[in-house]
Amino acid sequence: MLKLPVVKAALLIVVLSLALPACTVNKNPNNQREENRKSPKDFSTFKGLQLAKDDLKIRFEGKDLNLVLPVYYEVNRYYLSLNEIVDKLGGTVTLSEQAAEIDLNNVTTSIDLGSQIYVQNGVSQKLKKKAIVSDGVLYISMFDFHKIFDLRVDWDLKNKSLAFYRNREKVTQRPAFKAGRQALLRLEDVTVRDYFLKKPEDIQKLTVVADYLYSQNVPFHVAWIPRYIDPRSNIDIDPSKQYSMVNASFVYALDYISDRNGIIGLHGYTHQYGKSVSVDAVEFLGPGIPGTDQYVQDRINASIEAAKALDLPYGFFEAPHYAISPKQLSVAEKNFDVIYEQYPGIYGKLTYKQNGNRTTKYVPTPLDYLNGKGDVNVMIARIKNLGPNTIGSFFYNPIMEFEDIALSRDSSGYPSYTYSDSSVLHQLLKVFDEKGFKFVTVREVK
Repeated sequence: MLKLPVVKAALLIVVLSLALPACTVNKNPNNQREENRKSPKDFSTFKGLQLAKDDLKIRFEGKDLNLVLPVYYEVNRYYLSLNEIVDKLGGTVTLSEQAAEIDLNNVTTSIDLGSQIYVQNGVSQKLKKKAIVSDGVLYISMFDFHKIFDLRVDWDLKNKSLAFYRNREKVTQRPAFKAGRQALLRLEDVTVRDYFLKKPEDIQKLTVVADYLYSQNVPFHVAWIPRYIDPRSNIDIDPSKQYSMVNASFVYALDYISDRNGIIGLHGYTHQYGKSVSVDAVEFLGPGIPGTDQYVQDRINASIEAAKALDLPYGFFEAPHYAISPKQLSVAEKNFDVIYEQYPGIYGKLTYKQNGNRTTKYVPTPLDYLNGKGDVNVMIARIKNLGPNTIGSFFYNPIMEFEDIALSRDSSGYPSYTYSDSSVLHQLLKVFDEKGFKFVTVREVK
């Protein structure tokens, strides 16, 4: 019998006035429990969800679960039938009007269907996406499934398979620094671009970087480009509007980053204009770009709409290549509390601008950009020689880490990795540590 690492938790039943999702459940929990035990494989009354389906294989510890109920998706997030999966693993799911109780190997986990909170070991956490109950069947998002049961996910895009394994590599956090000079880290230009399409394993490597930063108790920021355009190859990818398994794996990575204390920011909308290519070009200020207040607001609106469609919390704005005028920034100030770049003409200092009822904080990056692995020693020298009153804020592209991360699988298929301590990030964090810096978020920096 397979065992998931789920701990005991008391059943949480909270009577709320909130309406439940459209569903049909047995109003007698005892009857439902008995029905689950007597006929756990009978899902003949399930009429389906009003979501799109994809024909994905679901595997657990190297074995195909051969699910009867479909895998659904909504805005590039998968939903899995918890009843059937738990049944395959020897447990039961019991539904009442207010709660779902998951019993597996004499261990119980409870989900409150009103508040969408689950309880484990006395600790309450919010589901990333709303659980869906229909015709006695409970569906939850794949991200919530992996988190609740502490699983590692292996994405096999070629064979359209999601494989889950009990997590064998526990990520523990070092103690947080209580004091020290302020430092900030931003991972730049994160998007579904051509190298992710050609090398989808890089998305997994992005989660490895997030795990390492989490283990070091380093809050970090991610400059996300919502839409990737390359007119040369007729590529136009917007995960908030287009479904693909690659896009779903990328959205999963963004959820993973958020869960590891990463703060996502809007790095423009496309990081390009006209016939130029995303990441390489500017978006707001340059030859041929309209640059009007309405144009700036339209691009900001598009980026915000993409984030909201994907249910991704965003904590700052950053103009592509910092190419934006003070007049254009006044438009951005109406939309954001934090703009993660220095205000034009004010070097290395926090700046506050009042725009109507909103005060916007400009957070500079005095250490600038790490332009390739060959510049590591240059960045180390900057850190060591930084003035005592200057924020230790820098940014770089996480792709520089990927060649120092080696992915592997053991005989069971379990996805593991090694991460060289000679990587850019390892080297720089060591120097920041030696110089007594404490990493903070754009919200915390003063």
